[in-house]
Amino acid sequence: MLSLCRRLTCTSLLIGAFSLSPAWAGEVTLVFTSTMADIEPVADEGSLPQLATLLHKEREVGPTLFLHGGASLAAGVLSSFDKGSHMIDLLNDLQPDAMAVTKRDLAFGEDELTLRSYEARFPFLSANAIDRETGKVLEGLEQDLLLERGGVKIGVVAATSPELTIQYIVPRIEVQPPAQTVTDRAQALREAGAQAVVAIVDNADEDVAELRRNGVVDVLVQVAATGRDSVETDASGAFIVHSNVKGTAVVLRLRHDEAEDSLTMAGEVAQLAGMPAETQMAGRVSAYLDRLSELLDIQVGTTRTALDTRREVIRAEETPFASLVADAMRSLLNADIALINGGSIRGNRLYEAGTPLTRRDIQRELPFRDFITTVPVTGAALREALELSASGVETLKGSFLHPSNMKVVYDLSRPAGSRVERVEIAGKPLDPAAVYKVAMTGYLAKGGDGYAMLAAKDDIPRDDGKLLWEIMAHYISEQGVIAPGIDGRIVLR
Repeated sequence: MLSLCRRLTCTSLLIGAFSLSPAWAGEVTLVFTSTMADIEPVADEGSLPQLATLLHKEREVGPTLFLHGGASLAAGVLSSFDKGSHMIDLLNDLQPDAMAVTKRDLAFGEDELTLRSYEARFPFLSANAIDRETGKVLEGLEQDLLLERGGVKIGVVAATSPELTIQYIVPRIEVQPPAQTVTDRAQALREAGAQAVVAIVDNADEDVAELRRNGVVDVLVQVAATGRDSVETDASGAFIVHSNVKGTAVVLRLRHDEAEDSLTMAGEVAQLAGMPAETQMAGRVSAYLDRLSELLDIQVGTTRTALDTRREVIRAEETPFASLVADAMRSLLNADIALINGGSIRGNRLYEAGTPLTRRDIQRELPFRDFITTVPVTGAALREALELSASGVETLKGSFLHPSNMKVVYDLSRPAGSRVERVEIAGKPLDPAAVYKVAMTGYLAKGGDGYAMLAAKDDIPRDDGKLLWEIMAHYISEQGVIAPGIDGRIVLR
């Protein structure tokens, strides 16, 4: 393990034992960012044109390695139409040296990710996403890379979160343990001549902790869903938690002293929002946004009541927008009840009472290319599903269920798995032996988010081929004015 210069800690700026301006052989700048799925401008957040400015500046100064942490091919507005192709097109101009594959990048399935990898002029990395049919990493991915910049040989390895196979429908993929996989590949990279090893890990807190303990890598990057960008160094190397919720990038300076075989590092969190936009990239993004405007900037209705789709609400309590979606699904499919998981709703916004709603708003809230269907489910299986729903409340898991024509009372003081206190359907107690017609998304009907008990036993029929967001936009337009509220369908004690 290469030695570090000294212990350093910060949240906004971290400066080590040498200048932040590369000046000689043996020194390289590493730029890292991720989670920039939506190209629409957001106040106080950085954007791709500003990232282009940062990259141009760093590449002018000296040898630069640009690593992208992924989490950018799904959940953006345009991704619902092209499954992430526009992001690859734009990133090709930014010229990443590699992009890590996170669970979110597989939201559209294995084949679509492989297609995106063929469109990219840079490699996709995941050492632990293994194709069950071949026993190798998924087609289009690479296990790791050995690159040379500024006279420094740098190994790069990435690992995808094990939550992938629970949260997304990827039957061909087996996710091997991230910590062990990264350890094995890091050792192989050192044997191949790497003087520094960078690992990018998709969430996976326990694996990140293990990699910090064993000290096998020099730079450990965690692509996290929450938190703020930070740089921290300790005895195991530079550790970065990077969520990009504010549109930032992490910039590290690495210097390798060949005579002493030592590595010194310094770094900073760069606020992209404060930078000018690079003209060429701004023009390319603008062209995509113009196309979106033609498709989506059409008013479909108005909400008479306030709507809250923020992550901390939609994944932990009853909320009017989720109830509206569930009620619409049940009504349209003439079902006994309806269920939608909070993770399907991604707008993360507050709408004041009286806000006009556009197709863009609805698509932003329901960005995944999902349809709706009905599945026969026993009362016993429904209760099991509700227990799973309650088990993730504290950690804000996307599996939290919002029902229609159902009331469920949870006691969160009880252990996970025994929190469902009472369930009523159409005002009557849940019958464990009864079979209910349940409206749900195709994602849930395939067992997504761990809901194997809800999965359809036969082929899943689609309603009419339309996506959920299109169905909801039409439903709201027919209503004209909506006024969903809290009616006590979810009670948390």
